[in-house]
Amino acid sequence: MLFKYLEPDRIDVLDSNLIRFTQPADFNDPFEFKPVISTLASKEEMDEVFESKIKSLIKTELEKIPPVLRTLISPAQLEALTRQNYGQYCREINKQFSAMSGVIAQTFAEKSNEMIGVLSLTEKNSNLLMWAHYARSHTGFCIGFDDNNPFFNHKRSDRDEFYHLRKVEYAKDRPTKRVMELTGVELLLVKSEDWFYEQEWRMCAVLSDSNKVIEAETYPIHLFNFPKSAVKEVILGARMENKKKDQLLNILGSKYENVVVKQAIISPTEFKIELVEL
Repeated sequence: MLFKYLEPDRIDVLDSNLIRFTQPADFNDPFEFKPVISTLASKEEMDEVFESKIKSLIKTELEKIPPVLRTLISPAQLEALTRQNYGQYCREINKQFSAMSGVIAQTFAEKSNEMIGVLSLTEKNSNLLMWAHYARSHTGFCIGFDDNNPFFNHKRSDRDEFYHLRKVEYAKDRPTKRVMELTGVELLLVKSEDWFYEQEWRMCAVLSDSNKVIEAETYPIHLFNFPKSAVKEVILGARMENKKKDQLLNILGSKYENVVVKQAIISPTEFKIELVEL
């Protein structure tokens, strides 16, 4: 089971079966989706692409030349000239690639906010800091989701970066990669080790697939339907107001018959909360 902490006003999540997939720029970590890109490609990668394309390139270019002129230069001669020019300009190309890396990183960050939404869950349902930060100082609630539910694993291909849960990796240093060696892990799943306590799992989605969009001041709020069967547990915050608690219990009673409901209670002797089933 994985958990989602929510503020008290987000009772509508359970009432509507709609949950937000959030753009990276609306996260509280300013380093989200911002890998360090060193260059577009290494000299070896450029050479590999060059070697794989040169024969077909020579053939294509020769076919553009009128037949009467084609006899003036052989494929071998044109290939030799091409290789000579490539060798002369390769170093300059690589310099330009390195200079472009910052622009590419910025473009990726901007485009990701237009295209990608993230649902963040956690392994922990009793973390004091997360109750404070994400459930408005223990006045909210926490949903326990069944991570084996099909909702959390419907990727479209073996290489799909979207629509399935993956564990966030925590690192001391920011990922620094060439564009051609970047993977979805470096782009979507690496955070500073300072966030390790969150024990986060993520599911990314394409924002254009959302079921409902609410316009907001910064970024539109994209909501996605989730099945009731995905909810296994709901925990009421230790400081949740009785009015909010009653509203939530009414929704659970009418729509979620088999969900386990628990109350978070502040321990009288330790720095922790205890969970009691209602």
